[in-house]
Amino acid sequence: MAAATPLRVRRSHRGVAYLGGGHRPVRHGHSGSAARRSVRHGRVLTVFETFFTSRSLSRPVYLYDITFAEGDAGRLRLTSAGTPIFTNGGRYDPAQIKHGEIESSGTLDNATLEVKTPRFNPLVEVFRVYPPEQVVNLVIYRGELDDPEAEFTAVWSGRILNFGMELLEATFSCEPIATAVRRPGLRRNYQYGCPHVLYGPQCRADKAAASVAASVAATDGSVVTLNAGWNAHPTAKYLRGMLEWQTEAGTTRRTILQVISPTELLLAGVVRDLAPGTEVTAVLGCGRMGDDCLNLHGNMLNYGGCPWISEINPLGQRSPFY
Repeated sequence: MAAATPLRVRRSHRGVAYLGGGHRPVRHGHSGSAARRSVRHGRVLTVFETFFTSRSLSRPVYLYDITFAEGDAGRLRLTSAGTPIFTNGGRYDPAQIKHGEIESSGTLDNATLEVKTPRFNPLVEVFRVYPPEQVVNLVIYRGELDDPEAEFTAVWSGRILNFGMELLEATFSCEPIATAVRRPGLRRNYQYGCPHVLYGPQCRADKAAASVAASVAATDGSVVTLNAGWNAHPTAKYLRGMLEWQTEAGTTRRTILQVISPTELLLAGVVRDLAPGTEVTAVLGCGRMGDDCLNLHGNMLNYGGCPWISEINPLGQRSPFY
């Protein structure tokens, strides 16, 4: 007996898939039943795959999930569709937005992705006056407009780096998440100062214990004046710390660049949504040396510097051992 002929799929110009052997046609229907789905390489395709691989039926729709702050207020969900889409536990609102071609070459060369919107898009408002305080993450999902199962698959994930305006169009430069993956390297730097991010996963200092409540007396650009009596520690210790307050968009954080006086602080960037009388939280900074880590934060066990480096040249005329 002759060996069984394997199933093969070939397409006609009418979008009909013919199975090998008896050439029995299976049309790309809009039903989600497995009986009417296409077959490729001996397996049944999902409804999404049927639309995705079809030249005549594919009508792609993209979802843009953007996170720029904590909480739901710091999340922006947009779609290229003409009507709202409810999926992934949220609502994606229609917007004029598009992105460049997504490429996957196996390397990070030319991996920048551009997202373009009109200047009146809600995403532009996030960057318009001052960039967000934290990394802006972006996930792009692709679906099919006529897919009855409304299946959306993530096709790109990364972060928005910068933003520019040209006439009525805004362009956002994005890089894939692979570029942010930590590379293997030295666990510890040979230096006096601590390289850890303050209150980060390697620092592990108690941020709640280093925070004090205060109220705003006045603001002037990047300078915030606090009411007297807020500093539980010497004011200079709040240098390179943070000032936090709550807004409608979530928690706003600004680095303290300079302590001008016991009540005046210079912050990074122009202050928005901070009126007199607003309650804020001042968080201690760190001098990156062992004395602050020990006496100010009580965190010497996690100190990342090398305080025992000798100041004597071991190749000089004086021996460091006696």
